[in-house]
Amino acid sequence: MKDIKKLLLLVFAVAITVSFSGCLEQPKIEVIGQKVQKLDEDNTKIEIQVLVDNPNPIGITIDKISFDIYALVDGDKIYLGHGEQSNIKITSGNSSFTLPVTISNKKLIEVAVKGKSTKIPIEIKGNISVNLFITTVNIPIDIQQEIDVSAIAKEEMLKQLNNLEGLDISQ
Repeated sequence: MKDIKKLLLLVFAVAITVSFSGCLEQPKIEVIGQKVQKLDEDNTKIEIQVLVDNPNPIGITIDKISFDIYALVDGDKIYLGHGEQSNIKITSGNSSFTLPVTISNKKLIEVAVKGKSTKIPIEIKGNISVNLFITTVNIPIDIQQEIDVSAIAKEEMLKQLNNLEGLDISQ
């Protein structure tokens, strides 16, 4: 999960840096927390809490951040999940917002097994739409990085083993 947080931090840094180009100081972006919530046995929802310290006298509005996460294994691009948030106000001073991300547990395990590793190369593709008062700027997201999914893989495997323990295989 730490690697996913780092990757999302990079996405926000790019968006806000481009938005504030030409300003006196670059805003500082920090992931200050995360909350993992199971939606069901197939998906994990992660809520990433982001803090932006904007030292500039003006703010911006990020109209929408939307991206898909893909695993890159053996030349294949496998869809893992999606993140999206709209109407994010970045004021002068400190602002915070939550970014919900949903990831498929089964696809994550499948990719880890196929790649024979819990370290998975991923690609995040999407778009950030920023309102710059006079116009709206669309910033494409295309980031590749490796993440470690060992914690999710371990939890999913334990769940599968617990499901098997309840079966009667004596027949």
